Amino acid sequence: MKKWLSLICCALLALTLAACTPQNAATSSSQQKSNGTYAEITDDLGRKITLTEKPQRVVVLATSLMNFSDAVDGDLVGRPTVMAEGEKAPARYENVPEMGAVYNASIEKILSVKPDLVFASSTQHQKLIPLLEQNNIPVIALKTKTYDDVKRNMTIMGQVYGKEDVAKQKLDAMDKQIQAIVAKVPDKNVKLAILHATPSHVTVEGNKTIAGCVADIIGFNNVVADDIPDGTERVPYSMESLIQKDPDYIFITSMGKVEKIQNRLKQDVEGNSSWQTLRAVQQGHVIILPENLFLLNPGFSYPDAVKYMVQAIYPEVAL
Repeated sequence: MKKWLSLICCALLALTLAACTPQNAATSSSQQKSNGTYAEITDDLGRKITLTEKPQRVVVLATSLMNFSDAVDGDLVGRPTVMAEGEKAPARYENVPEMGAVYNASIEKILSVKPDLVFASSTQHQKLIPLLEQNNIPVIALKTKTYDDVKRNMTIMGQVYGKEDVAKQKLDAMDKQIQAIVAKVPDKNVKLAILHATPSHVTVEGNKTIAGCVADIIGFNNVVADDIPDGTERVPYSMESLIQKDPDYIFITSMGKVEKIQNRLKQDVEGNSSWQTLRAVQQGHVIILPENLFLLNPGFSYPDAVKYMVQAIYPEVAL
């Protein structure tokens, strides 16, 4: 009898210890999912989105975000129409139904594919978000400008698709590429300014734009960045300020038809006699940056954008 009582006590003690032992990560994750939470994400509009289970029918409304889902081999039931010249959707999404261009997404088309999650642009789809949420469709709204945006968006996409390890591997590889390029820059003590031209106006860019971010990654000095308020990408162009800063290089990004851009530059910039007094102009250091890398977000081509800017200043450096 004593032997049986001893065995029973040992069994009860073992059960008690098991109940008090901390769960491992896998168990904790399963416990969270059974409690109704698969992932919690805060988007760029400050909204907290709780996913109760792994999404199975995902729609992406912005081309830049579609590249992140492709990078983690994520399936889509709806994608944006690719409008940029020379660009096309990733091969895996070639036959996925189109929801319209990023600036003209169709709510009817989105609802027709019955998504359980939509990735949207935080700047271009704010009016769509309430309509989707009224139909019980969660929306994650993101922006993609800076390199930090790219890394955050990739992390979120890995979280949604359950591919965190894949996302981390790709980000680590991209970091190494950029670090290898920057390490070969002979002299980072370069002063530059970035102008942005459209058919209607010319502005200067801070470090929150793609070109400004690339310059910051390399370590170049964007001489107008300190004059631009936090959270602002561009401010109106001032020849007086440019003359005072007198950069070594001037980079130009543009949006619109080439002829109209050229006319605007001649009217607002080149037509000003003071333009010719700038060191960058006198030395032929005015460089137009390609749209595919510096206007449309390069995403996983950020290393190419870094390489382009470095070689624009140091063409002799082999990268």
